Amino acid sequence: MLVLTGLIVVFFLSRLINLTLLPIFADEAIYIRWSQVILKGKYFIPLTDGKTPLFMWLLAPFLKLGIDPLIAGRLLSVFSGLATLVGVYFLTKKLFDKPIALLASALVIFNPFLLFYDRLSLVDSMLTAIGVWSFYIAFQLFQKPTLKQGILLGFFWLASLLTKPSGIYYPALTPFFLLLFSPKNWLKKIKSLALPGGLAGIIGFGLYQFLRLSDAYHLITLRSADYLRTLPEILNNFFEFFPQTLAILLSWLTSYFSLPALIILILSLALAIRHRSKKILLLSLWVLIPFFSQIIIGKIIRPRYFLPIAPFLLIIISWTVFQAKKVLNLTAIALLGLALLFWLQFDGYLLTNPIKAPLNSLEKEQYLEEWSAGFGLKEITDYLNQLPSDQSVLVLTEGSFGTLPNGLEIYFDNSDNITILGVGFPKSATSRPSVTQAFNQGKSVYIVANYNRFSFGDQNRLKLIAEYPRLPGKKGQQKLMFYQVQP
Repeated sequence: MLVLTGLIVVFFLSRLINLTLLPIFADEAIYIRWSQVILKGKYFIPLTDGKTPLFMWLLAPFLKLGIDPLIAGRLLSVFSGLATLVGVYFLTKKLFDKPIALLASALVIFNPFLLFYDRLSLVDSMLTAIGVWSFYIAFQLFQKPTLKQGILLGFFWLASLLTKPSGIYYPALTPFFLLLFSPKNWLKKIKSLALPGGLAGIIGFGLYQFLRLSDAYHLITLRSADYLRTLPEILNNFFEFFPQTLAILLSWLTSYFSLPALIILILSLALAIRHRSKKILLLSLWVLIPFFSQIIIGKIIRPRYFLPIAPFLLIIISWTVFQAKKVLNLTAIALLGLALLFWLQFDGYLLTNPIKAPLNSLEKEQYLEEWSAGFGLKEITDYLNQLPSDQSVLVLTEGSFGTLPNGLEIYFDNSDNITILGVGFPKSATSRPSVTQAFNQGKSVYIVANYNRFSFGDQNRLKLIAEYPRLPGKKGQQKLMFYQVQP
């Protein structure tokens, strides 16, 4: 237990150092803003964009800590990552033994994929933790069916469904635990699981229907259609995107895990076949089924959608290192050493200089290069906070949802003198009636928008305060502009 405690200390150091070094991301701004609205009684606000609300519900109390909202939001993911770490330890110990569990836990700390997302206020880290614990409880339930385990599993299923629609994978994958037993015992096992399993289903799927209290419930399905292919589309061309998407996903995994780690996973297949390991087969199914399902049904895919499979890959890698013998053992250890060298360098950049981190190109676009990266928002917030407290201020931003205006709104939620107003993408912001009205009321007016996405209008009325360039990308170097509007 002393070693596990040490790992937890290292975990917190790795997750908390320079926690706000990476600028706020679009979805983070949205989720934090929703949580602020939830504190005012609008509990189902995430459903208006088709998002399930558990992450935002749990984030709301963190916002009452009185700290930077971005830190509060990211702390929730840090604790989700801690739940993953502890879950991996107990799960691996239950499946195999303590040495393998300690190695798997250490790999959770140092894997760049988990490190990166444990430090962002996004739902994926929480879903990952729920997945690990769902596996752990389901394994115990199949070993010794009890009502207690059924109730626990039901609440984890409920949590997964309330965190993200893709949480449906966890209850869907649970029947594969039957593979741990001889087929001749399946009927007997199913009978013993009927009551606790039925109770899990009632809790998980029954309580989920609570969301129907919201008029926006139907938007969950509607919004999911933007990301997923319909059944007719799948049946018409089952493998339409398969080759290119598979290649992209493998490149993402390679970028976060490294080629040596992927080679260890290939070795694990040979060892699992040799040892006839049903446990590795089960872990592999919890990786492969979501992986290939997403390839087949996904229209829009992001690397973070695959974060929940990462802990299971790390458990398989740890098992392989301990199971390999003689030449294979030395090979696996050497490969893991190479992978760790790559991971540690990657981690070092993530913690000190994310711009230099060897992130995949799509990740760089989202978090460092495009409009979704909130470079400059903290500086603008500091500027506005330094204005005289008796001065009324109107800040116009491009858009109405996302990095702007939400990335500023989260800092002025309870402000009496500073109003943040998203105005979409008009041809001219300076001639809006709200600007004229603000000046008539004696307010100061500012505009925050991206240079390449927004028409600022009459440039003669704009005084440039600052511009905040992002990391140069495929589309050149984008920048956020901060202007004061002159009367």
